[in-house]
Amino acid sequence: MSTSWNDRRSARGFTLIELLVVIAIIAVLIALLLPAVQSAREAARRAQCTNNLKQLGLAIANYESANGVFPLGSYQMPHPGDPNSAPCNGRHEHGILVRLLPYYEQGSLYNAFNSNVHYFSFPNTTINATGVSVLWCPSDGYVQMPSTEGAGADGSVNIATTMYHNSYFGNAGTWMTPGRYQDPNCGTNFSSFYGNANGVFYFYSKTTIASITDGTSNTMSLSECAFGMMSQADQVCWHWWTSGNYADTMYCTMYPINPFRKINLGDPNPGINADLVPSTPSSFHPGGANFAFCDGSVKFIKDSISCLPFNPTTGTPLGYVNTGGIWSQTVPNAPYQALSTRNGGEVISSDQY
Repeated sequence: MSTSWNDRRSARGFTLIELLVVIAIIAVLIALLLPAVQSAREAARRAQCTNNLKQLGLAIANYESANGVFPLGSYQMPHPGDPNSAPCNGRHEHGILVRLLPYYEQGSLYNAFNSNVHYFSFPNTTINATGVSVLWCPSDGYVQMPSTEGAGADGSVNIATTMYHNSYFGNAGTWMTPGRYQDPNCGTNFSSFYGNANGVFYFYSKTTIASITDGTSNTMSLSECAFGMMSQADQVCWHWWTSGNYADTMYCTMYPINPFRKINLGDPNPGINADLVPSTPSSFHPGGANFAFCDGSVKFIKDSISCLPFNPTTGTPLGYVNTGGIWSQTVPNAPYQALSTRNGGEVISSDQY
């Protein structure tokens, strides 16, 4: 039976008011669901970050098992490997992320690295320009973008070269010593600088399991250090994944976790800003950062963990004294700093972080 004209006239669509109400309801539902979706995505990124640190922590354990010692933090290569090396001139070589390559399934990349020459010389341009995803925290988005650097450090590269970056650093302890300008051939006081080191990785480090007297489950080995938290100018200078320098592949706990949330980084002294964020654990994860420990475990340490006092304007730590390059403390270590020392004698329970 055919539909009458009156029946067709009686059928109608939504009014404008009804459409607006439906759109408003959909908008409200999206607004309610979006934070949950974003939270789920961040949880997935944080889980991947944890897995990356577990893989690197396992690589460290396997390295120690094979060599009887933890990877060397860095060192200065003498002639002829680095023709520009000289006592006290601050030269340094590759770091732990290169030494660990065979132990986190990057054996072919390790074989491509020429350890007989300076890490930034021409034979190593290929490895410098290779990105390794396990070294990138998924929440640290900018770390996957390489930077363009100048001529090679030994003068063998006459064109701009590519350098990739990293989100994970090795634990150098409560301060960065010996420094890059303190090598065995520089003066007569190197043994004092070397003896002042209390972390796991540092210049000329030779850390063994036996030397971690605080316990492997109570001593940090690695941490997140967010590349994307630095200014664009600093991103060119720091987090070079093949470098062994502090603020490239080693951190210290002199400053609190995520200093950009606690300290005035607008201080006019650029030395503070250049030193602060690159060398300090940080992350884009809400509330803290992931840390690997020497027993291979990974723990999320909150921003609220107790740490030594600091000046919130300049970032200057108030519990440390530097005398001629040798560090000392005026107060006992807080739990955060204690977790970074391998032989401080502190006992830290998990409820403190």
